[in-house]
Amino acid sequence: MVSCAGSAGGAAPSSQSQESALVKDAKYQEREQDKKALLEQMFVKFQNSIRMNVEADSLLALMTDTSEYWIDSLEQHARTYTSENLDTCQFYEVYAILLYRLYEREHLFAGPDDKMVYLLLSKSGMVNKLSSLKLGPMEVKNDRGSVGLASSPKVPIMIFEWDDSAWKLNLPQTLPLITKGIESIAVKKSWSSKKLALYWLDKEYHLTYSRLDDSLYEPIY
Repeated sequence: MVSCAGSAGGAAPSSQSQESALVKDAKYQEREQDKKALLEQMFVKFQNSIRMNVEADSLLALMTDTSEYWIDSLEQHARTYTSENLDTCQFYEVYAILLYRLYEREHLFAGPDDKMVYLLLSKSGMVNKLSSLKLGPMEVKNDRGSVGLASSPKVPIMIFEWDDSAWKLNLPQTLPLITKGIESIAVKKSWSSKKLALYWLDKEYHLTYSRLDDSLYEPIY
């Protein structure tokens, strides 16, 4: 009689197969440790690049292709999206667009190129604000890496992807994790993403710049 898989009648695994499984597991764990070390090195390089205000190309090289495409699209939206268009965006996208328009109006950009990269990753950018927080250890599982706050290390606030031989930051997956706490305000007050973005912009910059109002909902060109 043929027994079912896993039943008592099944053949016991040989010592050789058990040893082979242990070897495979050891090699897997070693690879994961190596990838974790590479992720830690990449993150240090990323932070240093921001502090040193390196060229946008150098920053883009540390991000996924998806991130680069998303940044290009978001910059185009900042130039063209109307108030109605903004209703289709997530909070972190609306905030970036309004901030972009404020920078444009106040002539704050360092140069004519790669403005959205500068905005998101410069010393005053959304991602760089994490540098003032105490972060936990890096976590790696297969081709996905993450880091959380020291107070809740298992809850990621930055997402990385393994790209053949290097780690890269997935920016569109990271930003909503960074702004998650802010978005809870909109839920409590039943605000739209636009209203929350304008509120947060005013909270950050009202002592520095005027006209932080719904005029930023429309393109400034």
